[in-house]
Amino acid sequence: MSDTTSERRLTILFDVDNTLIDNDRAKQDLSARIDALLGDAGERRFWELYEEVRREQGLVNIPLILARFTEEAETDPTLSDAERRRQRFALADIVMGFPYKDYLYPGAIDAVRKARSRGTVAVLSEGDATFQPHKIWRAGLDSEVDGNVLVFDRKLEHLAEMTAAFPADHYMLVEDKPDILATVKKALGARVTTVLVRQGKYGRVPLTEALTPDLVFESISAFAASDHTALVP
Repeated sequence: MSDTTSERRLTILFDVDNTLIDNDRAKQDLSARIDALLGDAGERRFWELYEEVRREQGLVNIPLILARFTEEAETDPTLSDAERRRQRFALADIVMGFPYKDYLYPGAIDAVRKARSRGTVAVLSEGDATFQPHKIWRAGLDSEVDGNVLVFDRKLEHLAEMTAAFPADHYMLVEDKPDILATVKKALGARVTTVLVRQGKYGRVPLTEALTPDLVFESISAFAASDHTALVP
């Protein structure tokens, strides 16, 4: 690599859900804990509200889901005031205290640390402004990227803010959703290298020509093991 290339400012951006965290497995285990607290009907209603809020807002808003569940419990004649109070706090504790660090993919931390040797590393994630940063912190990712965490409701609408927050000559985006990578590539062109990790349900969809990223890895572990100096043009 030439001296000119080595002096280029590089920012590597990592998505979180199903890129660094096995969110599908975490969701299954979270569901089991909610079922143990609320029973089948309560667990089913929680996920119904989850999908309802996601349809309405276009993202998962955990505080709003919890608020709606609590509001419905207020009119449940089978619960006493004490039971409603216990249920409200116990459910919040399960959801907000979930051990996401235990669900990091093998190689996730190695990938982040190796990327740090190449340039600035940041997290670029989607979600509500309360729960998603908390989830990233509980997974231990906040400290791994020195607090360089951006969470937007729809990150594709905030690319200008991302580039302003982390000015660079070149960007690399590591993500599990081919459609997001394709949109970012269209917006930033040659300034970005798009990297797909084929993890989770979105990462495994068949790739059309329009959705094919610059680089594809079967896992974040495979990305971590790759020669990063050869990945950026």
